[in-house]
Amino acid sequence: MNNPYLDPKNPKNELLDTLLHDYFKKRGLSNTAEVFQSEARINGQTPPEFDKQPHGLLYDLWIKSIPQIPGPSGQSQAPNIGAIMDNTPQMIRDGYSIQHFISFTSSQKLLSCDFSSDGNILASCGKSGKPFICYIDTGDCVTTSKSHSSTILEVRFQPGSTIFATSSADKTVKLWDAKKPGTLLSGFDEHEAQVRSLDFHPLGGTLCSSDTSNVIKVWDLNQRVRINHCIAGSLVRFQPGSGKLLAVANQNVIAILEFPSFDVKNILKGHVKDINSICWDVTGNMIASVSEDDVRVWSDGQCIFEYQSDGKRFQSIIFHPRYPDVLVVAGFQCLELLTVETREIRTKGDASDVLITGLAATTARSEFDIASASSNSVVKIWK
Repeated sequence: MNNPYLDPKNPKNELLDTLLHDYFKKRGLSNTAEVFQSEARINGQTPPEFDKQPHGLLYDLWIKSIPQIPGPSGQSQAPNIGAIMDNTPQMIRDGYSIQHFISFTSSQKLLSCDFSSDGNILASCGKSGKPFICYIDTGDCVTTSKSHSSTILEVRFQPGSTIFATSSADKTVKLWDAKKPGTLLSGFDEHEAQVRSLDFHPLGGTLCSSDTSNVIKVWDLNQRVRINHCIAGSLVRFQPGSGKLLAVANQNVIAILEFPSFDVKNILKGHVKDINSICWDVTGNMIASVSEDDVRVWSDGQCIFEYQSDGKRFQSIIFHPRYPDVLVVAGFQCLELLTVETREIRTKGDASDVLITGLAATTARSEFDIASASSNSVVKIWK
């Protein structure tokens, strides 16, 4: 049986074509309107009841999401309808809005947080030198009895385990087991400056730590010994998956190093102020970085996205775990979602009344996506 809606002579199809042609004209897309009229073979006469400016939800969606493509006369042209939908961010199509899920309150000002791979445990750290561990399923939390002798600056979980590492201003790195709970396993004390950052190799067996004098040390987790070192920077993140690359931030510059040789593959320059946070996307093809006044995304050695903070004092950045084109950026009294391709910006106005100091993401479950640590001692889980 023939489908009347596939028949180009069907009056309903002709009306739809006419309305699309009219929409392009009213949006000032005259070249597109002419091409569409010729291909659709319509007379271009709009029914009187539709003879008004475009409006409503569809207009709002299109005007925000259509990329403007310069035409030969300098006039903007629109893509076809399929392209319009393709360029509408998945976050918008899903109607996603970040919502608070649960909070945990510590007794210390917090600086960093990270999820275990299964998403069941969140570890955070800060001024007291004692890790603060939250068990999402039960809602319980615990502060370890043992501690660093000074502030913990960063915490990271080992992939596929309940073991996490902490780096501290006391110049040491410590390993803990969150399952026991909070048992101190071992530590490394060969740094000569405050250990600002650390990260586990995604394939296991290796940990990198970096200090404020830009010395990076590589540790064998099985033998508990240092196996390599270099001078490159004070923030480190392994490329997801293979771990063949290591991103290292030194003041306002990022170096992309091959691992384990530490050969320089790329140097990323563009930030003016010191970089506070860096992260890879899940594919390992893009890097996001944030300074107090600037967000940037890099690919193949080039900056492909930039967003100015406009005085918001940004501090931390991650890629959203469910929307790979969306950045989550946090700072002083702000939590924002930035869509890289379309530059869509969504602000969570009541996220915090203080500085959000750290962000973490998990892909392990659907109930929640993101965690934030803040200077008012509160860890928040968001969905």
